[in-house]
Amino acid sequence: MILIVGTAVALALFAGLAYTYKIWPFREKGEIEAGEICSSLGPSSNVVNALTRVLPEEPSYSFDEKTSLRAGVTDTNYESSCFVSGGEKQLLVVKARLMEDESAKSWTQWVKGTASNEESTKSLTPFTAGDKAVASSRFTAIFVPCTSPGKAPGGQYNLSVSTELKQAGNSSDDAVREELIKIAKTASSYAHAKAKCDMTSKIDE
Repeated sequence: MILIVGTAVALALFAGLAYTYKIWPFREKGEIEAGEICSSLGPSSNVVNALTRVLPEEPSYSFDEKTSLRAGVTDTNYESSCFVSGGEKQLLVVKARLMEDESAKSWTQWVKGTASNEESTKSLTPFTAGDKAVASSRFTAIFVPCTSPGKAPGGQYNLSVSTELKQAGNSSDDAVREELIKIAKTASSYAHAKAKCDMTSKIDE
């Protein structure tokens, strides 16, 4: 009887402390505010739900964006990065970069190397978007046609757009993969417009 009472008291004490200090399962869940989302992710109304499904629950979320725009149609420099953080951890990174067109195999090997963790790019499988697209439950990338040969030095240029989920939420792997693809597609559409592309993106084909 003493053991049972002692256990109950200990559990009650832990619950009280957990609630006081917002330890799981009493941690407050922050909301993802549409107005705070990186513009490079595309229309926020399309992105909020996808982010909510893939990100872990945190008390708050922050977005940090860096962008380098093309000065003109002959300029080959375009880059954007969106860093999503929460609970003092980096949760998601979305990047876009203009680069010379190359074979699907060569690009896939290159883009896998941009991931911060090799585990993110394991089990990549193709999906239909752009010239080439691959995804797992932690990493998604699309190679989007952008600049026609002759418009910029070196021939055709494509946009490489990738999303890497560094901290996962509670959704299934299949559900996360689907949502990361949505985020990658909206980010690709935004980059295609902002990068002064003249080729058809083929994002939604």
